[in-house]
Amino acid sequence: MSRPTAQPVASSLAAALILAMFLPAKLTAAGLDDAQAESRYAAEMAHAAALSDQKRWVDALAIYERLHTQTPQEPDVYHRRVMTLADLGSASLAWSLHQARPELFSDAERARLSADRIARLTVWGGFRPLDEPRRLQDMQRAADARASGTGALEPDPSAPLRQGFDDLVILNGLERHQETASRYRQMRADGVDIPPYALAAAGDSLLALRQPEASIEALEDAAAELPDDIDTQVVLAYAYLESERHADALRHLQQIAANEPAWPQTEDVRVGYRNWNRYSADSNLAMIRAYSEDPAGAQAMLAPMTRLAPSNPDLQAKLGIVLLQRGWEDQALERFDIAHTQDPRNLEARIGQVNALVAQQRMDRAATVHGALLDTYPDNVHVQRLDRQWRAGTGAQVEIAATRGRSEGQNRTASTSPLGTDDGGYAVSVYSPLLGDRWRVGAFREDRWAEYEGPRVHNRRHGVGLRYAHDRLDLDARVARSNDGFDDATSLALDAGWRFSEVLEGRASIERNSADASLQARASGIGADTIALGLDWTPDERTALSGELRQWRYDDGNRREGFALSGQRRLRVEPRFAVALEGDLYASRSSRDDAPYFNPGRDAGWNLAAAVDSIHWRRYDHAFSQRFAAGVGQYWQEGFGSAVIPNLQYRHNWQLGTGRQLDYGLTWSRPVYDGARETRLSFDIALRWGGN
Repeated sequence: MSRPTAQPVASSLAAALILAMFLPAKLTAAGLDDAQAESRYAAEMAHAAALSDQKRWVDALAIYERLHTQTPQEPDVYHRRVMTLADLGSASLAWSLHQARPELFSDAERARLSADRIARLTVWGGFRPLDEPRRLQDMQRAADARASGTGALEPDPSAPLRQGFDDLVILNGLERHQETASRYRQMRADGVDIPPYALAAAGDSLLALRQPEASIEALEDAAAELPDDIDTQVVLAYAYLESERHADALRHLQQIAANEPAWPQTEDVRVGYRNWNRYSADSNLAMIRAYSEDPAGAQAMLAPMTRLAPSNPDLQAKLGIVLLQRGWEDQALERFDIAHTQDPRNLEARIGQVNALVAQQRMDRAATVHGALLDTYPDNVHVQRLDRQWRAGTGAQVEIAATRGRSEGQNRTASTSPLGTDDGGYAVSVYSPLLGDRWRVGAFREDRWAEYEGPRVHNRRHGVGLRYAHDRLDLDARVARSNDGFDDATSLALDAGWRFSEVLEGRASIERNSADASLQARASGIGADTIALGLDWTPDERTALSGELRQWRYDDGNRREGFALSGQRRLRVEPRFAVALEGDLYASRSSRDDAPYFNPGRDAGWNLAAAVDSIHWRRYDHAFSQRFAAGVGQYWQEGFGSAVIPNLQYRHNWQLGTGRQLDYGLTWSRPVYDGARETRLSFDIALRWGGN
């Protein structure tokens, strides 16, 4: 924000003495005659003017105040006193005194005093209020003062440029970002040289409008001229981040931190003082690292700072964000609650509370905090983003999926695969928006089919479902009916999950006439029930391990039992690139060996793959990425020995906005069944609408 500049009223003692000859007589308390009073008055006025020339405005004001007390109606003293107050930065008082005797001031002086007052109100509007209901009150006062009763901040081509610059700051402070951006672009088109403080406001609004490249253009110029304005420097770093220039964002804040000692000292002071610029650079550098796929590094920076300053709500909230990124929602919520208790106005803490509560499936409390945020910050870009995620997560959920595969024996002979020579299917499900913060109702239809030596075998079913999720428990109950002519029956299923902790979750499922049963068995009119128990362990954002025990109870009396274990470890993670090691192993056995479907007495296998994920394009909630994975494993079947099984996978993923995703890919492998090598190629595609 620009500050008032000095306007000396007189430049020399001689000029003041000449002017004094024409001034009316002054009365003094010392009983001086008129000539003596005139001479002393002229001398003091000239001395005050000289002090103003030296920018010693406090000393000059002391003289004007004394003279004003002696001669309160003297216009020249009143005028100079007001203008000196303006030079000192007392913009509101100067404007108030001007309003009492406006005839003493020129149009130019009136414009300057008005601009100073608006500038001061704007500065006050940029500070945090004592309570949220008055969040924009001071900035609105600046807007009202600028509007001068018109009720709108309309651009005035005839007004001084400073007025237009201050408008950028006011509009930005009122979160009227589109208007700020439009005014800024018009100024640029008109060739106006915009001062740094106005560029900073315009850059912030452009970033809020998700135009980071234009924001960088404004902020780089502002940051170069305002090296000590840490807020502008930090906003520039986030503009780099949001334009996918992660390295530039990190480098920018690292350079600032390197140039800002934590405890600066001066020659005459032995004990340094706290450097808040360094704190801001360090804490935001940690967040840039977190948003650049390095939450562990961010935690390593923030945790020691939090131990040093446990009462700092900003640090508590930032650490909470990082903990939530690492998958530790319980610890994150604890930090957010601490930050909110320390400072109820902390926006990061309140947004973090919503995200952590959603992760904990405590939607009732999350809805309360979310609603309060919308009421208080309806135009805030971070709250608007949270609301988009909220509406996607609590709205209707739709999923459409399809698969198609083909298996061939060696030399293109007919396949003996349990999947059939050709196989495929589709599934469609639609579930309602969240009801009562816990429930969803929906319907689904699906069809799995495969071609063996006989006619194509189908498993067509349609049904309804009921989902429940609250706190540690989630349930999914389904009722379906098959109508494919092979094994018409009613299916009942219940899946349950229990969150033991933020890193450990248990699963259990039971299904009558399971959709997971063998299609080969179905071709013979044989169905199966299933029961399963599983555990999922995710100690951090890079590691996941899942295990499951499952039993199939076929109608022919066969009992098949299997154990599966799968895991993933992300070895290298960068903002647009990740390498992971994935593996799985399993073993199974059956109670009979004469079933009319693929049913090894005992078998086992393992697979190990390296997967590379790369993001080729990303723009906020929209992105395109691809995955390539190559693996090798071994399969052993009782009576047939073991064989090496290679496999390849290639996939595309499109993020189509908040809660909308399209995913598809090809998978190739060389499995072995009953000792016979086959080649399998499959394609799958899924569109998901709803959820986060």
